[in-house]
Amino acid sequence: MALCPHCHHKLCQADMNNDSRIVALSFSALLMLLSSMFYPFISFSSSGITQTITLPDAARILFNYDSELLGLFIDLSIIALPMALLLILIPLHLGLLNTLPEGIARRLLKFTLALEPWIMSEIFLIGVLVSMVKIMSLADISFGTSFWAYVCFVILYIAALAHLNRPRLWAQIKPVKILTGAEHAKRAIDENIKACHVCHQLCTSNICQRCHTKTYVRNPYSVQKAVAWLITSVVCYIPANILPIMHTTSLGDESPSTLIGGVITLWKSGSYPIAAIIFLASVVVPLAKAFVLSFLCFMVTRPANRHTKGYTRIYQLTEFIGKWSMIDVFVVAILVALVQLGNLMSVTPGLGIVFFTVMVICQMMAAHAFDPRLLWDSPKNKTSENKA
Repeated sequence: MALCPHCHHKLCQADMNNDSRIVALSFSALLMLLSSMFYPFISFSSSGITQTITLPDAARILFNYDSELLGLFIDLSIIALPMALLLILIPLHLGLLNTLPEGIARRLLKFTLALEPWIMSEIFLIGVLVSMVKIMSLADISFGTSFWAYVCFVILYIAALAHLNRPRLWAQIKPVKILTGAEHAKRAIDENIKACHVCHQLCTSNICQRCHTKTYVRNPYSVQKAVAWLITSVVCYIPANILPIMHTTSLGDESPSTLIGGVITLWKSGSYPIAAIIFLASVVVPLAKAFVLSFLCFMVTRPANRHTKGYTRIYQLTEFIGKWSMIDVFVVAILVALVQLGNLMSVTPGLGIVFFTVMVICQMMAAHAFDPRLLWDSPKNKTSENKA
C-alpha cells in the first residue's frame, strides 16, 4: 500500500481481483431490487381502512401532488440509478472493457463511476424506518415482501461497491503510466505533476492520456465555485426551515409541519433516538457543513501548518455525510405515499421540502467543487489555482 507522506491518504494498494465476487453480488442485488418493485412494500391500517403501497408509489404519488421535481429525484436516486449501475457493473467485471473500442470503454467507465454519489438507497431505507416510527402510534404498520427484498438489495449493493477496484478497471483501458525523473521531488506540484481527478493517472500534460480528461495542478476557481454553491444552499436553507415540509389532514383539520416541528413532535412522543437522528441530519449537519466549508475556504488563504491534516480529514468527513441530510426528504415521500386515507387522514408535501432538497444538493456540489489540496499550498502559490 502506498500512502501520501503529507496527509497519509491511501494512494494505491495491492491489485485485488474481485471480479467474480462483484458479479455475484451485483447480480443478486439486481434481483432483489427488481423483486422489491412488484410486491407490497408497506401497509398502513387505521380505523378499518388499509392503504398498501409498492416501492414505485413513493414517487408516483408525489407526481399527483405536482411535486414532479421531488418525485423524479426519488425515482432516480433509489431505483433508476442503482439499477443502471448494477446493470453496467456486471458486464464490466466480465471483461467488457477489454472488448470495446477504447473511446467507448472510457466514456462508459466515466459514466458508471459518476453515478455512485447520487445513489441514496441506504438513506431511503433509513428514511422508511424513521417514517414508520412517526406514524406507528397512529395506525398498524406491516412490512411487505418488497421491503425485505429492498433491505437485501441495499446490503448486497453496499457489499458490491466495497469490493469495487477502480484502478483495476482503468488499467483494462490503458495501464497506468509510471512517471520517472521526479522521484526526489517533495511534492508533485513542484514538478508540475498533475493527478487526473477521474482516473487518478499522474501526468505532466494538460490532457490525461488514459481517460482524456483535462488535468490541472489545482482545480481552477475551486474556492469561487464552492462559495457560490454554498451561498445558494444557505439561501435555500432559510425557506426550507420556515415553510412547511408537509401538511397533515386529520378529520378535516389540516396542520402544517416544519423540520423543527417534526423533531419536537417526535421528542414529545418519546422517540428520543429518532428525534436526535432527524435533528442531526436535517438541522445540525447542514449548518455544520456550511460552517466547515466556509472555514476551509478561508483557510486556503493561510499557510499550511500542523493542523492542515486535521482540516483535510474534516473535509473528507463533510463530503461523506453530505447526502445523509436527505433522510427527511425520503421520510416525507413515504408519508405522502402511505398516509392517504381520504378525509380520515392524509399527508401532502409542502414547499419547504423542495427547498430542502435543493439545499442538500447545493451543499454536495459545494463539497465536490472544493479542492482540499489547496490547504497544503503556501499563500504565494495559491494563484496556480487560476493559472492551471
